[in-house]
Amino acid sequence: MKPVITALALCFTLACLNARSEMRTWTDVRGNTIEAELVENMHGQVTLLRANGNEAQISISSLSADDQKFVLVNSPPKIDIKVNAITSRQNKGFSPDSANDNDRDFQIQTTHSQYKVTLKRSGTIPYKKPIQAELYVIGYKKQAQEYVILSKTVKKFTYGEGDKADEFVFESNPVTTKTLQGQRDGGTVYHGNLVALVDDQGHVFDVKGSRSKMEEHAAFIRKQNAGFSITKEDLISAINEAQ
Repeated sequence: MKPVITALALCFTLACLNARSEMRTWTDVRGNTIEAELVENMHGQVTLLRANGNEAQISISSLSADDQKFVLVNSPPKIDIKVNAITSRQNKGFSPDSANDNDRDFQIQTTHSQYKVTLKRSGTIPYKKPIQAELYVIGYKKQAQEYVILSKTVKKFTYGEGDKADEFVFESNPVTTKTLQGQRDGGTVYHGNLVALVDDQGHVFDVKGSRSKMEEHAAFIRKQNAGFSITKEDLISAINEAQ
């Protein structure tokens, strides 16, 4: 069995270097063997790393039954990610003493939100390794025309046994936003959310954003803490650095 080295495999190694399992003997359906570590399982292909640093990309279906089971047991399961919002709003009129006739009749809208994340595992093969779930709630500052991390919630869990063995649920930290409305708009509005799932080796194996652009910028968003403001220039720069 000859290793197949591609640019894509190299990218997987650089991005997922910490996702390795132990060195072991792999066997294909023809009886060929290779000593290597499991680096990645993606789209029906496994990437194996030999002791000499060479990589091999092999179809899972071409591996022996025992090796296919090893891959499945040591790969994070497919998880259905759902995010639901619990929101309440309060409106209050506001007219400052300094306002002139053209600057009155403001209304402050305060929004209190909490986001419930449900992570439902599919499949019957048990996965006992810990998983880290990260939820980012993102707002948009109208006047500044920039984004802000309103809330960052990180939870670690392991799927267990019983009635809820295939489900993990957690809630975000509370989020409060205010908007000033009238003849001009101001304040911060909710823009969307991003969920990232990380395995026990620190490898992100799934992301889901309420907007597709959030998934595109997931690596940059994950580096930020609550309260951090992000300009459009920051996002462009992050994309350029990643290319």
